[in-house]
Amino acid sequence: MTPHDAAAHRSAVVEALGVLGNGPEERFDRITRMTQEAFGVPLSFLNLVHDGLVTAQSTQGWQQGGSAPDEQVFCSTTVLSDEPMVVPDATLDPRFAHLAAVTEQGVRFYAGAPLTMLDGTRVGTLCVMDAAPRTLSAEELDLLRDLAHWAERELVHSIEDDRVRRVVDGLVPGPVQVPGYDLDVLSRPSADAGDVADWRVAADGRLHLTVGAVPAAGRAAALLAASVRAAVIARTDVPMEVAFPGLEAQVAADLSAADTVGSLFHLRLDPASGHVDLGDAGHGLAVLVRADGSDEALRSLDLPIGLQPAGSPRTAGSRELAPGDRVVLCTDGVLAGIGDLDALVELVRTTADGAELVDRVRESSERGTLLVLTRN
Repeated sequence: MTPHDAAAHRSAVVEALGVLGNGPEERFDRITRMTQEAFGVPLSFLNLVHDGLVTAQSTQGWQQGGSAPDEQVFCSTTVLSDEPMVVPDATLDPRFAHLAAVTEQGVRFYAGAPLTMLDGTRVGTLCVMDAAPRTLSAEELDLLRDLAHWAERELVHSIEDDRVRRVVDGLVPGPVQVPGYDLDVLSRPSADAGDVADWRVAADGRLHLTVGAVPAAGRAAALLAASVRAAVIARTDVPMEVAFPGLEAQVAADLSAADTVGSLFHLRLDPASGHVDLGDAGHGLAVLVRADGSDEALRSLDLPIGLQPAGSPRTAGSRELAPGDRVVLCTDGVLAGIGDLDALVELVRTTADGAELVDRVRESSERGTLLVLTRN
């Protein structure tokens, strides 16, 4: 993952925590108070790093809720590593000697531990500062780590189900119009299902459809799915043969940290010709049903993202859509309600159009995404 991609992902996770702008919270202030007392320092912070800023979510000895550009704060460096960072004397460290905290506020000593979320994203720090140079013993470093773990647990608890649902619901795209085609959608996102779904018209006029899944535990699933979807969207205008390798490079670290993989099916339609380019990374829940009732599963032997051997190219596919043809994509939640892919194909054959198919699936499926693309 590039530094830019990592920063964008960190910002998305911080936003999902739902704590920015909430004002003082005792559960965080308790941690910074104890940290200040334990280390005998004038300043302690629980900081979040996001959108080019570092925000003091809780602090002792400084302005609560204040933000500063990340290039002016120690913590933007701390979040780049899994380990605590200790700066005994900032005036002697060329990385930090120019910071306003050092030149204007007189900070000499800094120690901070990164705060890491369930998906492996480092979202901020728990840190202390002092006007006098000092070092930390091994025991003090362990204490800082323990206090940081406490802060991590409080932040994880912030991702309550309703907040995650708001994040997931906010990722559902709006309706799209493509002349000569109908796109009917059923979208019932689940906060703990890890479904990936997106549909949009790119700048070149092509329609992009994506479905997939990240089988992670609990609330981490929604955050990882959002990361995968963001990687897809970032490559909307990138050629198909380049998009998949770039996407895998961006999300592989997140998936590996969470000990999971991601499945994905992605297609691009040229509306003028009916030509479809497609790729399947271990998802397999896509089918083309022709106007004459014949059907073809759109799947490859490629493995999910995170399992495909390094250097092994993805299998590219293409089809031509004729009037009356329908392409149907879905996630596992849809099939949980109707049985299997064959049952879905039978529903396609027995419904007049995509809208009726969506209505029929809605009756039996409580979660998941169904995309039905029909050429008129």
